[in-house]
Amino acid sequence: MTSRADHGAGPTGPGGGPWPGNRAWVDDDTEAVRPYAVTGGRTAPSVPVDLMALVRSTGRVPDHHLEPEQLHAVHACAAEPRTVAEIAAALRRPVQVTKILISDLIGLGAVRMRTPAVADGPTRERLLEKLLDGLENL
Repeated sequence: MTSRADHGAGPTGPGGGPWPGNRAWVDDDTEAVRPYAVTGGRTAPSVPVDLMALVRSTGRVPDHHLEPEQLHAVHACAAEPRTVAEIAAALRRPVQVTKILISDLIGLGAVRMRTPAVADGPTRERLLEKLLDGLENL
């Protein structure tokens, strides 16, 4: 009987294991697509995407024009605006992967993004102090 590791055996990496290129695009246990397949190997979004930016579906792109991960992201922010962090949690994807996905959806016109205003000066300091106080009270 052969193990799963025996299938598709090829060159081995420095540690004796298979090269990353020999791995399946889909995890067998969860049927989840690997992050590099979702991003096409890209490591940065094509437009700047802030973690706390609010994203909302435009409803302009038909569902059948979207990849499954894109469709899931669009549906996550269809009813109400969601932050990039919330969408990442809903997709169960790393934030950087979600940022790339969101930037692609912006390019397609499937979502709009509103970046929060950055607070400067004393307001920002007060906000950071409140955040620190809240974390200390946990």
